[in-house]
Amino acid sequence: MYGYRARIGYTSPPVVTEVFPYEFYKIVPDGVTLAINTLVVNNATPEELQASYDLSVQVAQKMGKAGVDLIVLGGVPINLCRGVDKVDDLIKSVEKSVGVPVTTSVTAQLNALRRLGTRKIGLVATNTSSAMDWQFLQHAGYEIVAITDVPGLPALNDLGKATSKMSMDRARELKRAYPQVDTLYFPCPHRPTVDMIQEVEDDLNVNVVTASQAIIWEALRRCKINDPIPGYGRLFRNLEAD
Repeated sequence: MYGYRARIGYTSPPVVTEVFPYEFYKIVPDGVTLAINTLVVNNATPEELQASYDLSVQVAQKMGKAGVDLIVLGGVPINLCRGVDKVDDLIKSVEKSVGVPVTTSVTAQLNALRRLGTRKIGLVATNTSSAMDWQFLQHAGYEIVAITDVPGLPALNDLGKATSKMSMDRARELKRAYPQVDTLYFPCPHRPTVDMIQEVEDDLNVNVVTASQAIIWEALRRCKINDPIPGYGRLFRNLEAD
């Protein structure tokens, strides 16, 4: 069986999901597989987010029956569409109904930031980023020093056409303008990022947390996969569960 060490279920927001599975398989060790279902997000409208929230709960039931080891409910705006204080309730409700451990994209990213001792964030947004992408950080007590966008970044369902360099070059500019930033944060796991994480950390002596990196890290540690994984940032130096 391909997933002889762990089978990880992921509900992926965009209708066209290309980048996250590729980055997942670049990072995870042999024996770890991804069971994925795409939701209905095209333009991140409130209607799409609510429909995707409902669909993700339904899909979790199917993934549970398929016997995955962990379910990750994807999409910060989807996780938060019923309120920033309701994420833990969502996890508990889905776990109870499917009988499988559950986490969320929000949970993964907050855990990653905490693990690295983050205090001051520089946020590199996408053109689909919204206030939800930083309100939950502020709610958790992080200081957002600066927010920048990425000129020329394609729309959500075309992010496979982007390069990591587009986002990372913008991040370098942000860090140089705001040297007090201790962590560069990249919301949205559907744009390329992971192949330049280590380079940027080494060059700028800064933590880098990208959404895809954080989700993969969280999934592996929750499944007790603790293999050393070099080349994808400081976060992967320690996969042990808290």
